[in-house]
Amino acid sequence: MQAILSQRVAELVGNGWEPMTATETTASLAGRRPFAWWLFLIVIFLFPLFGGLLYLIFWLATSKATVFLHVEGDEIAVAGDQWLLELQRAQREAYVERQQKIKEKGFLRVMWPQLLVSLLLIAAWIYLLKTYW
Repeated sequence: MQAILSQRVAELVGNGWEPMTATETTASLAGRRPFAWWLFLIVIFLFPLFGGLLYLIFWLATSKATVFLHVEGDEIAVAGDQWLLELQRAQREAYVERQQKIKEKGFLRVMWPQLLVSLLLIAAWIYLLKTYW
């Protein structure tokens, strides 16, 4: 495998992609599309008993993403789910920044807003279940 292709594959593996096939000048990697938490919460709210399970099954069945890489001269051409690569690249900087903040300040000082919202959503869901069931 050429060095430039090997470096790009290693970068994608670091982002969670799994190598499927590779030759001297090509590679294909598989991954999953992002999980739609807002849709998951809506489905759980509308169908409290089996909605979450049905959405998880749907997501597992339809979320497979594939990227094909091949070397053209001194550059790598990408085909497949390129939008997912761009999304990961855009979120990577924010992820690294958040990880640095967690290292510096500690987990609870950085993540308390997300934890609070999660607890409020769980409490609201329990309240709705008790009220209407």
